[in-house]
Amino acid sequence: MKTILTSLNWKATAAASVFALFLPVTFPSSLAAQENAAAAQGKAIFEAKCVACHTVGGGDLVGPDLAGVTVRRDAEWLNRFIRQPDVMIRDKDSTAIGLLGKYSNIAMPNLGIGKSDAAALVAFFAANGRKKAQTVQPSAATSVQLLGSASAGVVLFEGSTPFQNRGTQCFACHNIASISPPGGGSLGPDLTGAAKKYGGERGLIGVLAGIPFPTMVPIYMDHPLLPQEQADLAAYLGASSGSPAAMIVFVACLGVWVMAGLYMILYSLWHRRLGRVRATLQAR
Repeated sequence: MKTILTSLNWKATAAASVFALFLPVTFPSSLAAQENAAAAQGKAIFEAKCVACHTVGGGDLVGPDLAGVTVRRDAEWLNRFIRQPDVMIRDKDSTAIGLLGKYSNIAMPNLGIGKSDAAALVAFFAANGRKKAQTVQPSAATSVQLLGSASAGVVLFEGSTPFQNRGTQCFACHNIASISPPGGGSLGPDLTGAAKKYGGERGLIGVLAGIPFPTMVPIYMDHPLLPQEQADLAAYLGASSGSPAAMIVFVACLGVWVMAGLYMILYSLWHRRLGRVRATLQAR
């Protein structure tokens, strides 16, 4: 009996040893696979929703370079900011307010990203944590893939040349200094100086490619701009970086013409009144 128990104990010990041998290999391997899957999902989300304003190791665009962001920021904070940037800015979160001031007061829009997708993005940033954020913008030769034409961009902006995918012309919602008076629409912001605001032509191409603004998403979701159209518009907006002088001159001239017209009307009415008075006196 003792021999049987000894044999069983030996076999149990051997089995436990074998299990212990594979345990540290199997569980970390499974965990690594899950992390890799989450990072891959996060990469896909990043490329679909974030590349308009951010890079990972490629330098700042509209927003900061996100290389090493999981070292600089707490994972829980990142998850919440990805999901609710508008709420955190409204609640005066000190870090969110600091980023807003640093990046030209351009608030990160709420893209409707859920908690699990935000976690996947954080996993993607963590997987690329060894990359260092670039402090210098890459040269134009490397950052702008297509050569844009400002002359082609202006006719796209005005709508004289329609977008290939039948998107709405920019002129319908935006004004810009170089457009002849009376200018474009006022639904969106004036785009004079947009290149400086969004980090040059490279940043503009990122914005036009990703359309990060919620009001524009329904308009261009099914009518995306072609890469060459993006480059041409970016070149045109980059060339239109001055002050809206044309509009100022137009408004000033319009004011002068209105004042002159009012003066002529009042002058005519005044003299007609005097004429009626003279006719009455002559009749007496």
